[in-house]
Amino acid sequence: MGKQKIQVLSNISLLLVAIIWGSGFVASQMALDANLSSAFIMFVRFAIATIIIGVVFYKDLKANMKKEHLKDGIVIGLFLFLAFYVQTVGLQYTTPSNNAFITASNVVMVPFLWWIISKKRPSLKIFISSFLCLLGIGILSFNFSTGISFKLGDLLTLLCALLFACQIITTGVLAQKMDAKVVVFLQFAVATVLGFITFMLTDRNFGAFGSASGMAAVAYLGIFSTCLCYFLQTTAQQHVESAKAAIILATESLFGTVFSVILGYDKLTVNMVLGGLIILISILMTELKLPKKGEKELPEAELLFEEKEK
Repeated sequence: MGKQKIQVLSNISLLLVAIIWGSGFVASQMALDANLSSAFIMFVRFAIATIIIGVVFYKDLKANMKKEHLKDGIVIGLFLFLAFYVQTVGLQYTTPSNNAFITASNVVMVPFLWWIISKKRPSLKIFISSFLCLLGIGILSFNFSTGISFKLGDLLTLLCALLFACQIITTGVLAQKMDAKVVVFLQFAVATVLGFITFMLTDRNFGAFGSASGMAAVAYLGIFSTCLCYFLQTTAQQHVESAKAAIILATESLFGTVFSVILGYDKLTVNMVLGGLIILISILMTELKLPKKGEKELPEAELLFEEKEK
């Protein structure tokens, strides 16, 4: 299969991830409505995902997993767990719209983090697309009756956005050196252990396993929002630069709003339509061929492969 076709399929995979993550907002709300704690939800969803990857890809994991992979898996898994946990805690001290908007600010953080780490400046269109995407998410999330105020929960959510940006960057870099199945399994296993420790320290309500509706929601989160999505993300980021991946994944908030409207949780508003259009424009911009002066700038994935070959 040609390189261009692989990149197109990778972009589609990331878009599918964003769609499923958007539907995950509904599943998370169902789990919370069933009185399941955040720690329990995180522990079980990652445990389900770890078991599935471990069983389905046992032979591949046994053949490809090496001792030197453990450190990389722990780093990605730590960022993954901390991002979700800090986001959940932050949500208790701020509004959902603020939480969604500030979390999505990772789309702007990723290009700058990549610039710092790799010493290679992302293209101009990535910067423009990132800020457009953030603007669209802001309009999408803004509540004209309450506005946006900065609280303790907002500071925690800002930290969450930084952690998600770090997870995207580390996945984009470390996934180049490891089999995608190994990356996914290790980060899930790390997140499961950390989730279990948090559950034992804060909740310890094993009776939650008896909630049929709650467990159904958590099962969806574990199988689709976690197992399938992070496998697709890890695989796709071997062919898509981190900054562009962040823009596509940020459409999670757009699809979350769409599902919320369809299922009757929210009403369709002008700012939803306007914000959604701006987000879509930001994604389309990443595919535009802007004129460049001098030497042609290689995508991040190609740069990484070049460095490996030297």
